[in-house]
Amino acid sequence: MSRLFFTAFLLLLTATYALAQDAAKETTTGNGVPKQDAANDSVEVLTLQQALEQAQKNNRQIKIADQAVLYANDQILAVKTQRYPQFNVELLGSGLLTPINVEIPKGALGPVNGTLVPTENKNITTDPHFSALAFIQAYQPLSQLFNVHLNVQSAKVSKLLSEEQLRQQRQQITNSVKDSYYTLLQTQASLEAAQENVKALQEVDRETDKYVEEKTALLYQSTGVKAQLAQAELEVVTLEDTLQTQKENLNDLLGRDIRTEFRLAEVPDSLPEEQNLELARKTALANRSEIKQAQIKIDQAVYARRIQKAQYIPDFGIRYLFFSPFTINGFPSRVNSLGFSLKWEVWDWGYKRHLMDEKQRNIEQNKLSMTETQSQVVIDLDNHFRKLREARAGLKAAQIAKEAERQKLQVVMEQYKEKATLLSNLQTEQANMAQTSAQYQQALSNFWTARADFEKSLGED
Repeated sequence: MSRLFFTAFLLLLTATYALAQDAAKETTTGNGVPKQDAANDSVEVLTLQQALEQAQKNNRQIKIADQAVLYANDQILAVKTQRYPQFNVELLGSGLLTPINVEIPKGALGPVNGTLVPTENKNITTDPHFSALAFIQAYQPLSQLFNVHLNVQSAKVSKLLSEEQLRQQRQQITNSVKDSYYTLLQTQASLEAAQENVKALQEVDRETDKYVEEKTALLYQSTGVKAQLAQAELEVVTLEDTLQTQKENLNDLLGRDIRTEFRLAEVPDSLPEEQNLELARKTALANRSEIKQAQIKIDQAVYARRIQKAQYIPDFGIRYLFFSPFTINGFPSRVNSLGFSLKWEVWDWGYKRHLMDEKQRNIEQNKLSMTETQSQVVIDLDNHFRKLREARAGLKAAQIAKEAERQKLQVVMEQYKEKATLLSNLQTEQANMAQTSAQYQQALSNFWTARADFEKSLGED
């Protein structure tokens, strides 16, 4: 019997060990890390810099704006072709529907060796038939080459404007990514605070249920706590859904699958430009796309005036002409000529001069616009600089107030556990904590918004 009992004990011990091993395999990965922790570790940690790089590489709006730069480059190549000879081929074919009669009176062509030509009235008739002419012309512009050069330079300036507009689009996407990232950080902080509130209310609920069983608290008090707990849990669910929606929007900005899961990384607490307003102004004036576009528009207006002024230059070039009426009898079959072509509008009643004045006024207008743009950029930067400073100070004050209320709530909670205070006092303190938390979340929202606006006003890529 003892031997049988010992054998059964060994079998039971072996089976228990095997079950434990299987359970361990189900709850851990191959390297012994718990599956839940391994899942968290496998989720991508997305830094702000990585998000910006992915957006610049994959965002579809940037790719659309990039096509405008390629279009401008094609325009430059098209204008450059105007420097080279121009070749034209023209073929004319027709057939007479009715005969052509030409009457030549006697002696109409004058005397030849004392004899009038023709000696009598003549009637020349052409029979209806098909006839064809061929024109081949080559023209090399000379004086127009300067005008073509100006057009090429103007097209290059237009390309610079397209590139700056592409850069502006990149900045807008960068700002959108930052806005989304900062909003996610804010929502994440709100979610963590809501989860802490749920944990605290769960503890209060357990204590209150115990007091109801001990007849030291009433049932309606326990029900009130449960209602608060349910409301807090609803807030957690709402924030989780909001967080997921914001992640999908950020994934869309990054040009990747919206279902890609990731976690956020911390961002630097402050920027160097926050500490020095003069440095921030220099950065904005050097980087803001509006200023660079205004300068490019001035260059465009200058080239437009130079192109208009070049209209005073006569059109002069070398022209070659080949003419062949190859189906008409009596005409030469080939005519070749080489010479020059000159076209000059001598008098235009001041038309070109008025257009020159218009281009000059456009230059002055763009210069004034650039000065106004620079002023508005500085005003915008200074405003956001001050708002960020105020938001940071407000966040610090709200954070201190929140920590003070949290510590006070812990004290009242311990007093409630020890039955040294009433549930109503604890609920009052919880309401104060909720109000303080709401003020902190508002301050946090103001801070992230102010920071995003300040970074946008800097105009950095």
